[in-house]
Amino acid sequence: MLRHPVLLRALPLLLLFLLFGCSSGPRVATTNLRAGYFPSRDGALQYRLPVGWFDATADSQATGHVIWLMRNDYGASITVDEVRLDAAARMEIERGGLLQLAQLVMSLTTGDRGAMLVEPPNMVVVNGRQFCRYEMVASSTRDTLRMTLFDTGGKAYVVTALLQDKGASRDPQFASIQENFLSTLRW
Repeated sequence: MLRHPVLLRALPLLLLFLLFGCSSGPRVATTNLRAGYFPSRDGALQYRLPVGWFDATADSQATGHVIWLMRNDYGASITVDEVRLDAAARMEIERGGLLQLAQLVMSLTTGDRGAMLVEPPNMVVVNGRQFCRYEMVASSTRDTLRMTLFDTGGKAYVVTALLQDKGASRDPQFASIQENFLSTLRW
């Protein structure tokens, strides 16, 4: 038994150092996805729904989207839209890749919404597949748009993850939701 007064006073501190010294830093919450896959409006894609989100794809207001997901608090959404390409544009994309497609889509988006580019287009690999991602902030609303392009071989799509007035790059949970959504996407 310990009877030395210095050791008795130091023991609780030593235990605290051991407890907190071995703990890891802050962790990013992983996003759970609901079991099962849902078909996209065009039938070419299958996706999983994040927990805390609802599927608005079948809603009549979603007719322009292949997939439309909304966070339960309506503060964020993920949409998937087909990028319609004619034969000449398809050949250009096959030569120039997704980065060239991103330049085209980005110019349409920035002009349409008055958005500023925050992160330029870059290639990323998610679950072994090539994607092209860039990030913009809408000038008028300060909403963050994380745009991700991918090509299935037959069709090209753009995934728009919108976070209202916060900044997706500063919200690791939102980025995690988008990553999980993309990593489980099937075509």
